Amino acid sequence: MEEHQKEMTYIRLLNQALTLYKEERYQDAIELINQYGHTVGGNIAQIYSYLFSMAARAGRNNLALGLMQEAIEVKGFWYSPEYLRSDDDLEPLRRFGMFEQFVEICEEREKEAKRNAKPELRLLSEQGDSIIVALHGNQDSNDINEPYWRCADRSAIVALAQSSVESFSGGYTWKDSEKGAAELEQHLSSLRDRFSIPPERIVLAGFSAGCNVVLRAILEGKARAGSLLLVGPWLPMLDEWRPRLSVLEGTRVRIIIGDRDEDCLEGAKKLDSFLDDIGVEHELRLVEGMDHDYPDDLCDEVAALLPAER
Repeated sequence: MEEHQKEMTYIRLLNQALTLYKEERYQDAIELINQYGHTVGGNIAQIYSYLFSMAARAGRNNLALGLMQEAIEVKGFWYSPEYLRSDDDLEPLRRFGMFEQFVEICEEREKEAKRNAKPELRLLSEQGDSIIVALHGNQDSNDINEPYWRCADRSAIVALAQSSVESFSGGYTWKDSEKGAAELEQHLSSLRDRFSIPPERIVLAGFSAGCNVVLRAILEGKARAGSLLLVGPWLPMLDEWRPRLSVLEGTRVRIIIGDRDEDCLEGAKKLDSFLDDIGVEHELRLVEGMDHDYPDDLCDEVAALLPAER
């Protein structure tokens, strides 16, 4: 294992805030987010949701409501009404009249988002004789995903696939993995028509729940690729899919996981074991000190999986 660097990023900020949350250090989490939230980019709506949730947990109801008002009424963000009405963190706020007003505003904005929902395929590069298609994680987006894959555009066509399902402002989810696999199938079809790249020169990549969609699409015959790059893979259906993993024969599989990734480490190791059992070419890289995150040398990983130039 190699040690993971600690420069603050949006994903690392959320991970560290969650760690403080689990330790019930809510005020420390608020201070951490206030220190870095304006410098790391990412989804500001999500940063606000962390802040007002932490404030509510800390018993600072006025602060929490003020943050919600700023996020929803001033910034124009919306959050799932189901989340607002059911999340335990927000329970202390539900007795206030203005909270229900926020919910009603979000209901209308969610309806509008659903009316306009569609999958997005963003091309970062159109030059090369190989294609990388990368899928974001849950509550994520192409905007957040793009910086991690931008450096790969020097050597291949790079496309980012974004789910059509928006769970809050700027936060897209692959909760329906069957729908996500169908969307990926359509993206690959359009890319093949446009660039005429054969499947063996395609790298399918994902982060977290994006890996689940990639693997489902492969196993159901909706996608073909020469290589898979699975970063922090969240694979809740892996046991069910085990009998079909032989479909991966002839495909290179690279799994990257942090040794501090509490939610996904077990699944990554299980996939490694299952692939060992059936002789599929693969490698598991365990990054010391890394939580649910991308490694700093992601582009080196991509370059190693790209086929040699023709």
